[in-house]
Amino acid sequence: MNSCWVQNCTSPISGTTPIIFTQLIQTLVAAQCSLGRIDDYPPDRTSEIVENLNESFDFIIVGGGSAGSVLAGRLSEQPDWKVLLIEAGSYPSAKSDVPALFFDLWNTSEDYAYQEEPQRDFCLGMKNRRCKWSGGKVLGGGSTINGMIYIYGNKRDFDEWKAEGNEGWGYEDVLPYFKKTHNYPREIIEKYGDKFLGSDGPLSLRLCNDTIPAFQDVIIKALAEVGIPKLDVINRDRYIGFGRVHINAENGRRLSAAKAFLSPVRNRQNLFVMTSTRADKILIKDNRAIGVRVTLKNGRTIEIKASKEVILSAGTMGSPKLLMLSGIGPKEHLEEFEIECMANLPVGKYLKDHIVFPGIFLEFVNQSHVDKTPLDSQDDAYTYLAHEKGALAGIGGGDFNGFISVEDPTSLYPDIQFLNFYIPQGDNSSIFNMLNAFSVSPEVRDRIVNSTKANQNFLMFPTLLKPRSIGEVKLRSKLSADPVRIFQHHLTDKRDTARLLKSVDFVKSLLDTEAFQNFGVKIRNIIIPGCDKFEFDSVGYWECFIRHIGFSAYHSIGTVRMGTPDNPKTVVDSKLKVLGIDQLRVIDASIMPDITSGNTNAPTMMIAEKGADLIKAFWLE
Repeated sequence: MNSCWVQNCTSPISGTTPIIFTQLIQTLVAAQCSLGRIDDYPPDRTSEIVENLNESFDFIIVGGGSAGSVLAGRLSEQPDWKVLLIEAGSYPSAKSDVPALFFDLWNTSEDYAYQEEPQRDFCLGMKNRRCKWSGGKVLGGGSTINGMIYIYGNKRDFDEWKAEGNEGWGYEDVLPYFKKTHNYPREIIEKYGDKFLGSDGPLSLRLCNDTIPAFQDVIIKALAEVGIPKLDVINRDRYIGFGRVHINAENGRRLSAAKAFLSPVRNRQNLFVMTSTRADKILIKDNRAIGVRVTLKNGRTIEIKASKEVILSAGTMGSPKLLMLSGIGPKEHLEEFEIECMANLPVGKYLKDHIVFPGIFLEFVNQSHVDKTPLDSQDDAYTYLAHEKGALAGIGGGDFNGFISVEDPTSLYPDIQFLNFYIPQGDNSSIFNMLNAFSVSPEVRDRIVNSTKANQNFLMFPTLLKPRSIGEVKLRSKLSADPVRIFQHHLTDKRDTARLLKSVDFVKSLLDTEAFQNFGVKIRNIIIPGCDKFEFDSVGYWECFIRHIGFSAYHSIGTVRMGTPDNPKTVVDSKLKVLGIDQLRVIDASIMPDITSGNTNAPTMMIAEKGADLIKAFWLE
């Protein structure tokens, strides 16, 4: 770039035009340089902490993801509390600010990229027949690398939590904590009211700043013909329908939990952040958590003390791992690694996750379509850097979501969520990158990509919202550097398979609508290796397809389950305190008693908002 400024132009332009060109280049360069600025976040104070190891913190939060960022921001509101946030990853990259590039963040240094344990009847078309599990190893955690979709779930989800004895966790109890986070546009509040939506919080929620594919209107018309309504705003009191969801973004850029909750308070002197630091063990004395042992980036191990509480916000994989390494977990499992059991609790036992089936490709002909060229991609980059809009400011149509009930079509509550993507004809790289990000094997991936070259593609991916199959997280060894073993056990309950097959039937029912027939919409015939023996569109074909390329939605919950003390499934009580160990809480998605009906990032931030108030109530009142 610098060389451009010193070259002699053979045909110089006189007048004001060179000034305009120079200003344009400067604007674009400045916009690019403003992405991924470390100065936007609290500074890393590791060296200061190491120099003063005799000093303790009031609170130590392990994990700087969606929950940990919220907690650190809220607890540091108390000026007399010293709050330490420990994150295993580093600061977000420039790429993470660009919404459309979220698939490119997976399998990088910002992603834990766990490998699930092989299953006999699932993930059969994945690399080495193993699904991957993506999790944010970066400040902001999953909110820094995910698709930014912000969805509560629904009233029944939380009322079921309360019905299990979790007082204070019913829908009416948690709704204020969702709203506390929100910064919805004023025009949305004025139009739809403030009963379900808030406007004074730090998390901006916006529609994508990109062009809406015209085919969405066709989908809406087809859905209306089969009785499925359009939803103007997803997070309200209607749960069945299709519509555009809001994403956590501002001015065309991702707004992670770290940027929303930590950036505005980055100069607080009572807020300490350590990055590239791995928590190895909770220090426990007389059944009380007194600190953590960590390994620094340079390999040095130190111990840091907490006078009030240690809080685990390391996620559904990280929190159970740290508990078990510290002697809190199933006694028989800990004994396998000669770990002394401090509290015999079912840590890691009740893993649940949504399943996505990325195999329903609708094809149709668009006579006016023109294939995208490299110049168009340059235009996209210009539009994004100059105007914060366009294709790079969106998530490829992924903000168009749907919710239906296939088990009981009369139900007010969904059991299937549809993630929808529009892929123009000739844009094979988008499908390639998507399947590659989910670790689909080269043989299966290339077969799908080659099958979708002709005509337009509208992808309707059903997601199983209320799975009955239950998995488990276990230690791999007693070494904290080793990843956990993830046993998802997807589709081991036959009812889960049946519901996914019904979701395929639902999409097939749309083919008979006038809206689809006018466009000549069909389901693509894609025969992948391993399913060749089945006739296209047979039950056997679809089940085989699901078992080959279905994958985790990375919405895992339940491994440090919340419940009543007399429930054998319980690890933390309704105050999020670990049973049998004082001054230790877990505050993240792992505490959910059951999975919510939608993307889990919003409920995770809600849990942290409520958790912060629980802590303040305990120590201040």
